[in-house]
Amino acid sequence: MNYIGNKLKALRQELGLTQTEMAAGVISVSFYSKVERGLNDIGVNDFLKILQKHNVKPQKFFKSFKSEQYDQKKINTLINKFVKAANEDNDKEIKVVVQEFESIEPKTSFIKSQTLLAQMIATTHDHNALKSLTENEKRKIKKIIFQKDTDENEYLRLAIIANTIRVYSFDEASFLISNIIRRYKNVNKIDRKILSALSALMVNYTNWCIEKKQFGNCSAPLKYLRKLPATVELAFSKIIGQYYEDILNDKKNEAEKIKYMLIKAGYQTIVNKIVSGK
Repeated sequence: MNYIGNKLKALRQELGLTQTEMAAGVISVSFYSKVERGLNDIGVNDFLKILQKHNVKPQKFFKSFKSEQYDQKKINTLINKFVKAANEDNDKEIKVVVQEFESIEPKTSFIKSQTLLAQMIATTHDHNALKSLTENEKRKIKKIIFQKDTDENEYLRLAIIANTIRVYSFDEASFLISNIIRRYKNVNKIDRKILSALSALMVNYTNWCIEKKQFGNCSAPLKYLRKLPATVELAFSKIIGQYYEDILNDKKNEAEKIKYMLIKAGYQTIVNKIVSGK
């Protein structure tokens, strides 16, 4: 079941379809979703009908599975490298990863989508670049973020939101953050990668709140950061969170110590972007 489910999901992504479109009325969307996750077994007749609906021959469906596994592994590795580079504002690494995305062949719909997202973050993760976006460009970015099924690419989606949160109005962003905190409130049951993306999102939103002097909005994201487990992956975000808490509590000397430590560790670029006071 896992084999067929994984293959169907890979095909759907390659075709650029939602789960509703992929099911094509042959089976229910909820049943199809469970097939992808390996929870349901699909009948032979239904399986063949779905392939037929999308003009895919069974021989092609089962071809080169090892090669496809390698490609997917490579894509996942690139996504992880890219998100890390974007969160650290490492422009040099961002450019390298974008070039790697652009070099992947064949250019399936899924690859094109991931390349577009990488290019989007590369050009908008900087605050000044985001400020220069038109409203039409912002709408396009929001559409890209939410165009996939809600259960798909969860980590990547959160990482994109973290890096492009300012494409929203401040009120929209505040509503979004509130919903995300509520959805992911049980931090002990969340995958570490997703926690990493969530922590970056809380940091970036808090920075924006302090810039706008909306200090009351800082409470929820900072409380969320404190709840996160003390792991190596989350250390940087938790340190930045403590810096913001010191800023908000007028502990200027403590905040300056954190900034000094970050600069000594080589994070001058990030220090330049975080707010320096209320």
